[in-house]
Amino acid sequence: MNSTNRHLELINGYCSGSLDEQAFAELETALRGDQGLRRQLLEHRMLDSGLRGIASADLRISPSSDEHKQGANTPLQRRFATWALAAAIAALSVGFTFWVLRRTPSNRIARVQPILDHGVAVLTKVVDAKWQGRVARQGDSMAPGPWNLLSGVVELEFYSGASVILEAPARLEIVSANRGILHAGKMRAQVPLHAQGFTMNTNEVQLVDLGTSFGMQVSPDTGTAVHVFDGMVELFETGRERRLGEGYELFAGEGRHVDRMGEASTIEVSPAEFMSPAEIERRLQVRSQRRHEIWQSSTSELRDDDRLLARYDFERSDDARTLANRSRRMHDGLNGAIIGARWCYGRWPTKGAIDFKRPGDRIRIEVPGKSSSLTMAAWLRIDGFDNQFHSLLLSDGWDRLGAVHWQIHRDGFVELAVWHSAVDRTNNSRASFEMRPSDFGRWMQLAVVYDGESSTVTHYRDGELLGSALLPTVVPLEIAKAEIANWTPPLDSSRQVRHFNGRMDEMLIFDSALPANEIVALYENGKP
Repeated sequence: MNSTNRHLELINGYCSGSLDEQAFAELETALRGDQGLRRQLLEHRMLDSGLRGIASADLRISPSSDEHKQGANTPLQRRFATWALAAAIAALSVGFTFWVLRRTPSNRIARVQPILDHGVAVLTKVVDAKWQGRVARQGDSMAPGPWNLLSGVVELEFYSGASVILEAPARLEIVSANRGILHAGKMRAQVPLHAQGFTMNTNEVQLVDLGTSFGMQVSPDTGTAVHVFDGMVELFETGRERRLGEGYELFAGEGRHVDRMGEASTIEVSPAEFMSPAEIERRLQVRSQRRHEIWQSSTSELRDDDRLLARYDFERSDDARTLANRSRRMHDGLNGAIIGARWCYGRWPTKGAIDFKRPGDRIRIEVPGKSSSLTMAAWLRIDGFDNQFHSLLLSDGWDRLGAVHWQIHRDGFVELAVWHSAVDRTNNSRASFEMRPSDFGRWMQLAVVYDGESSTVTHYRDGELLGSALLPTVVPLEIAKAEIANWTPPLDSSRQVRHFNGRMDEMLIFDSALPANEIVALYENGKP
């Protein structure tokens, strides 16, 4: 008996509750090493959708991207199929409960493994930053350890409430949410009242802040200079035992320098030597405006691209409820109708975007014609995964040759599904899509290329390859009537919510398979 048949036998026994200890152990071992098998057994979220289908008035099950008609045409066949599905769902429910109870002590509740945050600070502002041996983006949490800033300027907000502006070149060691070590470089700290006690060490001193603003500069040659801009700090020489009353009390307008030998002297306070919050904000605005102008220049060049079916730049038109198509194609349906969703700002404060939040929010479009190859690219910001499926662009219905469904699955993949047969289930092309906690609320570009000539589908994120799949069947694609950020299934089907929760501020549709270098160029010209 091959492994597939054996696994099926084990699953059947599991669902019926008839497995002995040895068989349970065999199934458990197989589940550990086979993600597909685990999904087949434990994807109990589909129970809700299945039960809603059973409870529907006409007892019919509508196909979707993962569910297809199985030929239950007569009332008797439909009733038999419905009861068969109900029995399968009941068996899976019993089996799953039996598994949980069997593997969980009676006085405990099985819990999903929580997502852990090992950070003690957040990288809140970034201007041309480059780290040695690390990749850190705005919004990332920063764990304890050494952080060597080679170029640029960054702002860190410690979980205690203290904020630090770090200027390159600098070497900062993060110790905890309320403590750090500046080995070299220049920093400016703002410590609110509730972060009193925030401590910054150097080779020469230990600075304990009592709710203030200060600057610190460390040189391997000259030692440590401390400038107090507001409030008061306590300064202790490194190595001295800290006792009440020891050390220096420095107040606003006072400065101290401690050299490598431990000799201290008074220095003049100079706020202008340190990057201020207003200055880093100004630099961010200048950089944002420059990036916006680069994107505007690159997108204007696309207007003459004959491959471009539709171009949505999400800039407001005279009609606030219309998403204007900026391509050369003049079909009226390409102008989208905004339903429910609201305008907001996009990748840059000066750019428009649409915010999709409620289950009814969507944009209706109609893309005419058929294409042997297709490329879609969108800039989006995911704010949450409320549903199992999250729509990017989906054709109406799911039983029409060439219909396109582009969406994200909460279980960790992005997919392009193209309908071509009621009996062939090989219509989905998927690639792994991981969302870290810091990715929520961050702009990213997703792109997918359906290449009819090479029979492949390729997925990209931020210009980088996510994965590629070989197509067993190639059909002409026909988007036709469709929705951006949502999907309306037929009225007689279970209406599983698939709305996208987040923002979009650009979508491009080409009737051609763009090569990888052009996908990268689209990202580079538009990255925020």
